[in-house]
This record gives sequence, structure tokens and C-alpha cells, in this order.
Amino acid sequence: MSTVVVNMGRWWQGLNFQSAILLAILSTVLIIRSNAQNPNWTPPTGSSFQFTANVIAVVELSDVPSNDVGDVIAFFDGNDIRGRGNGAQLANGTVAHFITLYSNQAADTFSIKVFHAATNQVYEVQPIFLFRSQNVTGSVDEPTVIHIFPGNIAPLSLLSVMPRTQLEGYPFDEIDMNDYLIQPEGALVQWSFTPNPNLMVNFTGSILQVSAFNGFTGQTQLMVSATNLNTFNAQSRGGSTDRSSIGAPAETTITFNVTPIYPAPLWEPAIPGQGIVTGSKFDSIPLHDFENQFTGPKITYDYIPIIEEAQPNEIKPSWQVTQSFGSTMSVVARLDYTPKYQFHSDDDLLVAMVNGEVRGAATRDSENGLYYLSVGGSPVIGDPVELKLYSGAMKRILSIDSAFLFEPYAILGTDELPTVFEFSPIVPVVPYEPVTNGIYTMPVNILQTDFIGYASFTFFARDPVYPQYLFDQTNATFCIVTDSSELTIYYEDADEDGLGNPLSFTYNCTQPTGYVTNNEDCNDGETNTSAYALVITENSGIANDGVVCTSTNVTIGVDQIAPGYLWSTGETTQSIDVNPASTTIYTVTVTTGSACNDVLVDTIFVEGRIVKNSANAGFNSLRNVLACLSENDTISYDLPNTQGTTLTEALNFNKNVVIIGSLTLRPHIFIDFNAATNGMIIQTGKTLSLKDIDIEAIGLTSQSVISGPGTLEISGETHISNQ
Repeated sequence: MSTVVVNMGRWWQGLNFQSAILLAILSTVLIIRSNAQNPNWTPPTGSSFQFTANVIAVVELSDVPSNDVGDVIAFFDGNDIRGRGNGAQLANGTVAHFITLYSNQAADTFSIKVFHAATNQVYEVQPIFLFRSQNVTGSVDEPTVIHIFPGNIAPLSLLSVMPRTQLEGYPFDEIDMNDYLIQPEGALVQWSFTPNPNLMVNFTGSILQVSAFNGFTGQTQLMVSATNLNTFNAQSRGGSTDRSSIGAPAETTITFNVTPIYPAPLWEPAIPGQGIVTGSKFDSIPLHDFENQFTGPKITYDYIPIIEEAQPNEIKPSWQVTQSFGSTMSVVARLDYTPKYQFHSDDDLLVAMVNGEVRGAATRDSENGLYYLSVGGSPVIGDPVELKLYSGAMKRILSIDSAFLFEPYAILGTDELPTVFEFSPIVPVVPYEPVTNGIYTMPVNILQTDFIGYASFTFFARDPVYPQYLFDQTNATFCIVTDSSELTIYYEDADEDGLGNPLSFTYNCTQPTGYVTNNEDCNDGETNTSAYALVITENSGIANDGVVCTSTNVTIGVDQIAPGYLWSTGETTQSIDVNPASTTIYTVTVTTGSACNDVLVDTIFVEGRIVKNSANAGFNSLRNVLACLSENDTISYDLPNTQGTTLTEALNFNKNVVIIGSLTLRPHIFIDFNAATNGMIIQTGKTLSLKDIDIEAIGLTSQSVISGPGTLEISGETHISNQ
């Protein structure tokens, strides 16, 4: 089976996309007749057709020009000839075929057949040729090249793939290499690549998946290959095949650029939102005062409304038109809740009302999302029409007073340009384009002056280059009330100590993120700076290591006398005694005598009986667990998360202890004699029992891993080695 492909060659770059499609005569050619005579295809009668196009082409056999005037190229619509080429020898010896194509449609599809005189065969070219009226494919100087290959096997080829750019730490978008493959029909293609030390590469079918290794930035290239795995018996088809060229893989090199990671935008502090009394206006918000991390030249600001169901849900009304009207007005509508959200629930119901009477109703069109509203009325122009919408997503009724004036027989909006009705009473305004240095003051507009209630939004600050990766978001609520008593003052708590900054506050109906109701913090932003400190007195475990044994006494106190104290336990003394059974956080609010308070925090870590830390010492280590055990207690390991201990100091067993592991997963205790002078020492009169435990020395030593005058008992699968 031979293959014909068009060589895009030098003239590809000069064509637009549609013209390029016309030239995609690239694919498998099926022999429809062997040892055939010249078919003598008859050109069509041009006067029978309305549209024409032209093709100037040459034929090549194995990339060698077939300059034979006996070659014939013909275009077909089914069995009807729509164009036949006349071969003419040019001054340079090239035989070019000049073909005029005919159709009764401005855009059409044709098949191509080629009679090759030297081999006396007719080939059928697939896929179809895309006809476009008045197009010229090829030229005398640069004709379209149709390739024919002996053995009927066309080589694979790959189009160029545009360079890819991605941010460090994120995978590149997947590439379907089939989109760049030119192949014969029925080819079984195997994809492969040349390994690149900077890239992790994988093929899933024809889908190329690429990620850069951690730490790599810059530019690198990947060689991708496609190999035709089909085996053809070329000799049985006639002629000989140069398999060294026909079977060679198609290759293309793709450039990958990895941009070093840089800080994302950050809302810090969060946008607080606002609350106002009806008749007032919202203050514009300088967004650059709240975004405090991004270092790029520009930021994209955006938002979406928070769509949530009313609590409780409002019942969907049974709105209906109950009478006939003398005239109607047609409205094609798109319903928005801010420009960032379009209503799209199948449960939405839109009605038009005049003086409280339903004059028209519409539901959402499932195909285009529009609402087709027929509004009834009298022949008189001028009645104001109110729109009401029951939102299936919000489970509540929204309205627009005086949305438009009734006009008999008028048509408002079209499918292509529907009339947009804005149901959000409050709408922030952000620019569509990125802003330089992130400097932008955002207005918050009130569209319905009689609105009482709230609207919430999620605000985004995005890097314009990698908006899907480098961004931050924060929620803010804007509300309108009838009386100032319905608003609460919230103070910014930048250091998150529970105390608010009296100089930074907002009025709102709900508590904004990062704000509190008190104003008692005089050093907001300096949570770690205080004139006071906590003093902890431990009475168990390893002294002054920050860890105590379960249910033992701990004294926590403030180091200085102050006018007042309030502990998280409710006590109001300078110090407290606690007996925590588990790890507990304790806080105390210290009244300093001014308008400000300090909050001090400490965590009391309580040791258990399970080893969860493989280190020589520290919370949940074998050493600390042992220190808190009672006589004849048992120590176990948090298997498989913690599988052993490495001791760099001697460990004294001054009580009867059992250490138990698992037969299938034995904890491994290493004695590192590169640092330790002794191993595990059993004191006089004490017994160390080991079950399913491995103990081993690290480093050369004459010391024993276990020593002392006490008793060692072993059971189960326990291994002890000095090497």
C-alpha cells in the first residue's frame, strides 16, 4: 500500500490556518488497481458549476521528482470528477500539474486519485481534500508536492510542537502527540523519548506527560519519536522498499522552559468587608493595602459572588399569568448575579410584574441558558415592569424594581445580544486587565437603593502569568441594615492573639476573618513581644525538658505581678497548678494596667507509654517514655510509623520494664558507640524484659550493648548483637 503526503515545505509559513487545512492531503494511499492503463479521466464541464479553486502540484516517488507528463492527478466527488490535472514541463524540467476544481458549494470535500505512469498504477488518496472557493493551493515557483512511496508504505512524520513553559514545581500541560502526527491509515504507532536528566517523562498512549525534577529551572529539550510497528510485505505488493527510510522513526524536539518559583500574592490582612446603614455608601477599598507579598510587576484582581442557599429556604412561588392581554412585548434575557455569575439552574423561574400582577413567566432555555419572556400589557407605553426571579441555586426570591418600561410589540434583546439583568444588589468593580504594582482602589456599588441584607464575595489576587498556581483568596461580606445598632465594630487582630487593634476596625454584620470584638491589643503585630513571661515548674519526668508524665502536677505562673490575670482554666491568680492527662495548651490574659492586655500561651506536653520518636531523647522518645513509667510497666512502639531508636548516650533502667515489639515487625534499638560510652545499663535489683526486639551496636567497641548488675530476660524473636 503506497502513501501520498503533501510536503508543506517552504510555503507553509506563508499560509493562514484555513489555507493550511486545504493542504492537509496527508495520509494513506490505497492501490485501487495494479498494472492499470491510463484511466483517461475526463475533466468536468466548468459551466455546470458555480465555484472554482486551483491546485498546482508535482508528484515525487521516494522523494525523487516524477517528471513524467503521463502522470495524472484527479479530484472526485464520489464518482464524479471535479478536476483533472494537465502535466506541463517547465523550463527547469519540472513537470507541474495544473488543476482547476469545480463545485456548486463554496466549501466542499473531494477525494484524490493519482495515476503514476512509470509504475502504471492508480492510487486513491485519503483523507479528503477540503475545497474552498477561490483558493489557490501551491504555485509555479512552489508547487504542492504529492509523495508516492514504493511498497505502499508511507513514513511517519511529526509536525513541530511549540515550546512549553511552566512554573517550577508544577507539571507541564499534557500533550497529545497524535495531534502532531502525520501517519498512514491503520498505522500502529509506538511512542518513545530520549531520556533527559532534567525531566520526568511518561507516555500514556499518545499522551505525553512531562514534569521537571525538583530544583531544575531553565531551558531543556526532549526528543520524542514515533515508530510504525505495522509489518508490511512490500514485495508481495510489487516493487521494492527501502525499509531503512520507510521504517525510520519520526522525531521532533520539544523545548521545555521551567521558570523559577516566586512568591504568590497574599491577602494579609484579609479584606474585612463592611456594614452600612441604608442610605450610606460603602467605602472604596485600596486592595494594595491588603495584598502584601507579591513582587511581580502586575497583579490581576478578581472575585466571584458566594452563592449559598437562604436559611431557611424560601418556597418556590407558583407564579402564573392568569389573563389575556391586548398586546405583548418580547424579552430575550440573560440573568446575572454580578458580571461574574450567570444563573443557570433548571429550577429558576423568572416573572414580569406590573402593579403586582404577573404579566409573563419564563424558565431557562437548556440549550443557550437564556430566558424568553413574553410580557403582556395594554397598548399604552410606559408601565414600569418589575422582574422577580426565584433562584434554584439560592432558594430565594430576588427582584429588580422598574427593570424596563413596557412597550407594546417591542423586542428587547436577541439570542446574539441578550438584555442583561443584574440581580445582585451589591457589586464590586475590578479591572479586567492586570494592574501595575497591584495598586487599585475597588469601588463597591449599590445597585438597589432599597436593599436590606448582605452579599458575600470571594476575592482573588493572581499572578497574571501563572494565575492557576500563584494566587490567594479571601472572603468578605458587605451588608446594609436599617439601624446602626445592627452593626458590630470588629478590630483587626494581626498577631492572632485574640486582642484587637483599637486603631484598625470595621463595622459589619458578621465577623470578618482576622478581626475580633475587643480593642485591647496595644502591640498588634508583635505577638511574641511582651513584658511578661510564663514560668513552668515540672514535677515529673526528665527535669525542665518541657515534658511531664501523665496526671502529674505542673505549676504555671506569670513571672511578674500584674493588675489582673485570666487563665484558660478560669482561674485569676498569678500562677496555677494543673495535672494534665494529655498534652494541653494553657493561656493567660494579663491585664497590664493600660487599655491593653497581653496573652501568654504555653503547651504542656504529656508523655505516654508508646515510643513515637526514634531520636536519643525528646518527647515520645524511648528515654522520655522510660522516665515516666511506673514499676513493671510495658513500653511499645508506634509500629510501623516508628520502627526503632538510636541511642547516642547510655540509657539507665532503674525500674522493672518490659519492651515489647511484634514478631513480624521487630523494633530495632541501635547503640551508637561513636557517641555513647555505654549502652543499656540495668541497675541492681531491676529486670529488663525484651520480647521481639532487635538490639545492635553501631561502630567498633569492646562495650556490651546491655550491661549492669540487674537481670535481662529475653523472649520471642529477640536478637542482640555487639557488631
